Amino acid sequence: MTRRPSRVPAALRRARFAPAVLEVLRRLDAAGHRSWLVGGAVRDLLLRRRRLDPADLDVATPARPEQVSALFEKVIPTGVEHGTVTVLGPGGVPVEVTTFRGEGAYLDGRRPSSVVFLSEVDEDLSRRDFTVNALAYDPLGGELRDPFGGQDDLRRRRLRAVGDPAARFAEDGLRPLRAARFAAQLGFALDPATRRAIRPALAVTAKVSAERVMAELSKLLLAAHPAAGLALLDATGLLEVVLPELAVRPPAARRHAYEVVRRAPRELPLRLAALLHVLPRGGDPAGGAEAAARARQLLVRMRFPGAVAELAAALAAAQGCVLAAPRPAAPRSPAEVRRFVAGVGRERLAPLLALWEADASAARPPARSRRELATLRALRARIARVERTRPPLTSAELALDGRAVMEALGLAPGREVGEALRHLLERALEDPGLNTAEALTSELRTWWARRPGRAAPGAPG
Repeated sequence: MTRRPSRVPAALRRARFAPAVLEVLRRLDAAGHRSWLVGGAVRDLLLRRRRLDPADLDVATPARPEQVSALFEKVIPTGVEHGTVTVLGPGGVPVEVTTFRGEGAYLDGRRPSSVVFLSEVDEDLSRRDFTVNALAYDPLGGELRDPFGGQDDLRRRRLRAVGDPAARFAEDGLRPLRAARFAAQLGFALDPATRRAIRPALAVTAKVSAERVMAELSKLLLAAHPAAGLALLDATGLLEVVLPELAVRPPAARRHAYEVVRRAPRELPLRLAALLHVLPRGGDPAGGAEAAARARQLLVRMRFPGAVAELAAALAAAQGCVLAAPRPAAPRSPAEVRRFVAGVGRERLAPLLALWEADASAARPPARSRRELATLRALRARIARVERTRPPLTSAELALDGRAVMEALGLAPGREVGEALRHLLERALEDPGLNTAEALTSELRTWWARRPGRAAPGAPG
């Protein structure tokens, strides 16, 4: 059946595309290869999300990779076997160009066993995952191709698989995760048939590499509607594949975690910490090294970058959870506040308090949330008062450094120097007034003399 081109909406007609992208389209068109912008960029323009960065604009063409390469001076063969090359347009701007293609059987649940190059754009769109991504726009000819009703689904705020959803998900186990991610990014609901097709495909999703799962989960967590995406993972069984440690937590704990993620700042370590802060703490109820180590091990297994895993694990462990019983009391005295800030570290204090605020805001009933937020406001005020005095919170801020300790005690570099500095820091946290060279030297000599088998420096042996 011949399909008439869709009427071009104003959002596309008024869009201004990068000169490099238009030049690539013009040169392909002049050579007899009518080419199109496809996928998410067209979708986002129709949603008026204004995603016009050249890196987000994918060009689909009937030209074969060797034909594309012959038309441009600078071409990078980024994925020739799948029909993709990167053209360096004017100013060195990269533009990804992919030949229309069909795909053979998916034997590993992730990649097609073969690729067949095609000549029609609608055939290329038929292999896309969701109708809202199966859109193509030719800005030179002013034509929109929408063979699967993607515009209607955009109006209905609906995610619907192209063709048979069971077949789509059985082909590629990443697609169910993409469904949850798009739901989180766009705020769309899943079409019922598409939603029902996810659970039978869980075994296929389990074959997807940890790196790809991590990438999808990261995008979901940083989306505008992360709680909706997480709830979808939960309801479809995907959470058992992605994060089984969270899937076995009680439903109330999981729902609370999703709400804390929604309220947390849109930074990956903080949202990961919000997601994991409801995990059981074992024998480490106060959130020390054991809880952090368990969370870090989980995130490393999921292939999150080391720095992200380290910060997220530390924040989740230090935060605890408003659902915990009993919850550790907030520090009150100046000395307790100084030890708290020293233990957290100044660089991690702001994200920790932001996570605490998200946790308190998500508490239920509302009266409990108000109490938790009042406790947090009081702690912030106490921290501000303490910080105004700029007390020493690390060994580097002490009036004595390691060299001074060695000179005072006649020591060589070694473990005892570190022990001495830790003792002095503990005393300065208790009483910042001791942080002078004279007072710390006196404290140091007293501490050293009291150690078993040690005499004060200069004393007869």
